[in-house]
Amino acid sequence: MNRSRSIINNLPIQDFNLVLDRLGLEKAWYSILAANLNKIDRTDLRYILDEKEFRNIEIQNFDFIEGLTVGEISVLYEYSLAYVDRDKRKQEGQYFTPDDVAQVMAKKTLSFPKNKIWIDPCSGVGNLSYWLIQYQEDQEDFLKNNLYLIDRDKLALFIARFILAINFQKKDKKLFENIKSRFVIADFLLSDNLPKHDFAILNPPYVVVEPDMRFETSSGKDLYAYFLERVVQTSTGFVSITPQTFTNGQKFNSLRRLLLNNFSNIDVYCFDNVPDNIFRGIKFGSTNTNKANSTRAGIIVAKQNDNGRVFRITPLLRWRVKERQKLLDSVDKFLVQIEPREDIFPKLQKELLPLYAFAKKQGKILAHLVSQRPTQYKLIVPSTPRYFISALKTPVERTSFKTLYFYSENERDIAYLLLNSSYMYWWWRVNDGGMTISEKTLLTLPVISEIVIDKNLLSKIEESEKTNVVIKRNGGKDNENVKHDPSLVREINKCLFPRFANALETLHNNSVI
Repeated sequence: MNRSRSIINNLPIQDFNLVLDRLGLEKAWYSILAANLNKIDRTDLRYILDEKEFRNIEIQNFDFIEGLTVGEISVLYEYSLAYVDRDKRKQEGQYFTPDDVAQVMAKKTLSFPKNKIWIDPCSGVGNLSYWLIQYQEDQEDFLKNNLYLIDRDKLALFIARFILAINFQKKDKKLFENIKSRFVIADFLLSDNLPKHDFAILNPPYVVVEPDMRFETSSGKDLYAYFLERVVQTSTGFVSITPQTFTNGQKFNSLRRLLLNNFSNIDVYCFDNVPDNIFRGIKFGSTNTNKANSTRAGIIVAKQNDNGRVFRITPLLRWRVKERQKLLDSVDKFLVQIEPREDIFPKLQKELLPLYAFAKKQGKILAHLVSQRPTQYKLIVPSTPRYFISALKTPVERTSFKTLYFYSENERDIAYLLLNSSYMYWWWRVNDGGMTISEKTLLTLPVISEIVIDKNLLSKIEESEKTNVVIKRNGGKDNENVKHDPSLVREINKCLFPRFANALETLHNNSVI
């Protein structure tokens, strides 16, 4: 079951909703925190109830957050924000970081210099900061002296301070009061009075915005790009999780340039969204039928290194739900060192590095074969890949597709073989990985010179179009496609790319484990 959904289902959620309805968001959460503190068997924390926020607050009989991890409390807070104002939450574009992912990110900070100042610039209720503290030798001291949490949401910061104080108070009997200055209510993007810091750990908002010319990354039109730009400007290293869209697309050229120009050591971990998803969350406040958070995510670890430039990246990783922890524990083994370019961070796997080098040396791309005017030689390419990409001579019933016209039968047949092999699917995963195949990705596919047209193979693909039609329902409509039998795809791969056929075949697996 989806973990965030199960958290909600396992609580008396109607009672929780009634508390929100009766008290409003702020007083409801003060009441919830007070109830939790009332149940904790630690007299040394009772002083927290003297804070003004708890004065005259009705304390609930039921402890809604008892036994929840900090990540799960984030889920509940996200739910409450959407419950109170669904439209506003949809615009915010903020999704919580699951505990297991936050742990991975926190572990990555252990390779950074010690005794430095960290910030969490869009902290929410503090789950990234919580795990960052967990990995410190002196947790209480680190919280008091080496960490700032920044957010525009005053209530979220108060909840974060509460969570961190009750979890890490040891020697300081007034820790909740003494760390108040470390929780800064501010807009990280625009504030001129940010605390001085060395490094950042963050999960910024993901939301499309109008270009803001104050930012070099304005062409990206995404708030997360602005956050990363500000982090680049204010720190000497960071660990972040964002959509993996920054790895490709011309609109993120400026962000890639900033990363390459300011950090000598960069690791990028790229995650697919099927069959499991890094966030595992549901989009509270979404009006879509499908409320799953389907973001393909990327973790960036960027820092300075005196030993020269090193850039490493993973392919787009895919794993089964039951393999999640194994994937997270072994994610470093998928890193591949490459020479990055400002125009793209290609998501490559080690076994196919030679194929990438070979493909980039080819003199033609698919665009050279495609006519701008209709001809009798055409292919239809359904534009929403998951585990495969196909190119069809026969029309299918669907709403999203691209029609390619070719100058000759021979050029059409070359494209027919290439697009129905694993080669096009690999090219999309290396250079894109979005919800649809962009025209740029499709038309820049390198055309391998001296392809021999196997007429028997063409006939098999044509026959497969008749017998392997599949239907996926999307937005209430049935969308047809053709999913060729793996044995046929394998045969095409062996014909075109005998050296790489086995590695290409693994691209369609639902797990890298």
